[in-house]
Amino acid sequence: MNARHGILIVIVLLFSASVLAADGLTGSWHAEIALSPNQTNAFSDFQSTLDVGLSLSFLEVSSISDFLFEGWLWQEIDISAALAGVTFLGQMLFDPQTGSFLYGQAILAVELPPIRLSLYGAVVGPSASQPSNYGYVFDIYGEVLSGMLSIESSTFIGADLSGITFNAASTQTDSSLISKTFLTDPTIDSPPLAFSGQEVTLYASAFGCAELMSKTTFGKLGFDSQQFQLTFEQLFGIPLQFSIDFLYTTQTKSYVFTPSLASDYGCLSLYTALIVDGSSTITGVEIYGIGFTCTFPGATIASVSNLNTDDYVITTPGFGLIVEPLVTAVAEGHLFYPQDYWEVVSIVVDIPPVGCGFTFFADTFFSTTSGLLFDWVQSSMGLSLSLGTSVTVSSSITVDTDGFQEWTVMFDLVW
Repeated sequence: MNARHGILIVIVLLFSASVLAADGLTGSWHAEIALSPNQTNAFSDFQSTLDVGLSLSFLEVSSISDFLFEGWLWQEIDISAALAGVTFLGQMLFDPQTGSFLYGQAILAVELPPIRLSLYGAVVGPSASQPSNYGYVFDIYGEVLSGMLSIESSTFIGADLSGITFNAASTQTDSSLISKTFLTDPTIDSPPLAFSGQEVTLYASAFGCAELMSKTTFGKLGFDSQQFQLTFEQLFGIPLQFSIDFLYTTQTKSYVFTPSLASDYGCLSLYTALIVDGSSTITGVEIYGIGFTCTFPGATIASVSNLNTDDYVITTPGFGLIVEPLVTAVAEGHLFYPQDYWEVVSIVVDIPPVGCGFTFFADTFFSTTSGLLFDWVQSSMGLSLSLGTSVTVSSSITVDTDGFQEWTVMFDLVW
């Protein structure tokens, strides 16, 4: 399939939907422009996403277009439908610069309580180095005892559900639009289609504080691995979580013991890891991050501290504004602040009426390398105006150790 075929399919679907008396057009438009007078290029940031959909009583067709400095970056077409316990989701991704088809995914699910049957299919377009590839996943999910016990079995036929990511070459490395991620990965095997693996997962919860996860994986040659994860929440009546993860792999005769520890005391969050020696003995607890949130009438103050900038980073708000391992952030494509930033303090003040008033926000960053008072390195301050639920306009400025750096204007439109 090429871009012309995909566009033709979309036009036919849109025309058919309009004939069926559409419920209406839906969509959103997000745009962000930043000016940096101290840089050679005065425009330091630009990104825009236009999402336009046509909605029926049971069918919705939408077009999602992403733009950066380089121009038209991605074109995605989504088709979703739900009727009498049957749901369908179709997605197609195109590269507008070359007019090529990159990826297509279809998910068909049938609800037969307490069982759900799902069929995943995906195809990737040909590239300069690889031919087109495709695959399927057949998934069965069921639960009993009001969800306290559930089991899921996934059969892989040239594909699995580990996810596939497409990255675009761009000068804006800090934009979340650079990458597109989809659930079904059809590149784990090559045609002709054959059995590629099996995964059986069991979830169980008991007493409102314990959860057990068992995952059994089979490959083409038989049994591959067995994983057990035991998690305790609200242990001993306090908001403490403790999890133990065992992984057995018979092919390599390896054994991995990975304990982790997390806690959340209302407004205070501790990011911790258990220290384990070579003999799998717990020798201590490392507190590598602290999060604090306090809400007042009309205002919220949040603080996130990274106590180990060598191995951990603070993610951006779009990825939770949490402290997580650097290797995890890189592997999962999370955007994060510079590694030497050890503290982020955010203040949000709402000026009523809520939903149709002003919001003032300020983010202050502290670095281990600034050498200034309190290790200050950067501050961003701005104002957001909400005009009902349809229009939001924001403007902010950024000042760092070199002075005024950036002025950003952003607006969102929803209809």
